[in-house]
Amino acid sequence: MFSLLIPAGTSLAIMLSLLLIPKDPFYLLGPFLGVIVFFPLFMFIRRKVGDAVSPLFERAQRQAQAGNVPKAIESLEEALRYSNWQIFLRPQINTQIGAMHYAGGHEKQAVEFLQNGYPKTSESHLLLGAILSRQGDREGACAALERGIAFNKKSPILYNVLAWIHNRAGQREAAIEVLSRGLKAMKSDPDTSDNLERLQSNKKMSMTPFGQMWYMLKFEPPPGAAQGQPVRKGFRQPPKAGKQPKKKDKKAKKAKRK
Repeated sequence: MFSLLIPAGTSLAIMLSLLLIPKDPFYLLGPFLGVIVFFPLFMFIRRKVGDAVSPLFERAQRQAQAGNVPKAIESLEEALRYSNWQIFLRPQINTQIGAMHYAGGHEKQAVEFLQNGYPKTSESHLLLGAILSRQGDREGACAALERGIAFNKKSPILYNVLAWIHNRAGQREAAIEVLSRGLKAMKSDPDTSDNLERLQSNKKMSMTPFGQMWYMLKFEPPPGAAQGQPVRKGFRQPPKAGKQPKKKDKKAKKAKRK
């Protein structure tokens, strides 16, 4: 907010001071100079805040990739001290902190941050909807996803996840309505069209096209997760327990050849 208030206050002060000068040139230049001062000052403050916050985001990313989620969250919380200096910075940080709590298995802590996340990213609404659904709050989950759709009208996964939750609860008509609404907003989307046809034919929805983002919501296990990854062809498999391979006697081989 300060990135807007400081330039606005400075511009207003310049305009008012010039308006007090009775001569026409100064009187007319007041608004013009005020606007000229506002934009460069706004961009300067925004760049300075960005220079201070970017290293913290990069450090948090490295820490998360190394598996040190608590330290990554600390780095992001450190960036919160700049939240009053830039508009939308706090909700963006809240989204990332919530996502890290979720990845670390701390869903209760994640809810608070995701509820105050940046509304124009699908991720916060999806994760919040998934958590609330697992907690038995289907209405809250649907409300979170509907809010996400309100800010991201062309996000296929939001429509499909909401429809999937409705369909799982036996609300097939509600699921069809959601996907139909999504196709009107997006004009066309092959995955959404396919799922709409499946529901209209009383078939199961297919969420595999949404890939890792879908499996991250933990509604369904990824392929191979339950039974283990299949052994790739071309690799030797170890012998089964109790069945050791028999070693042939070289002398016996030579005797047979004779």
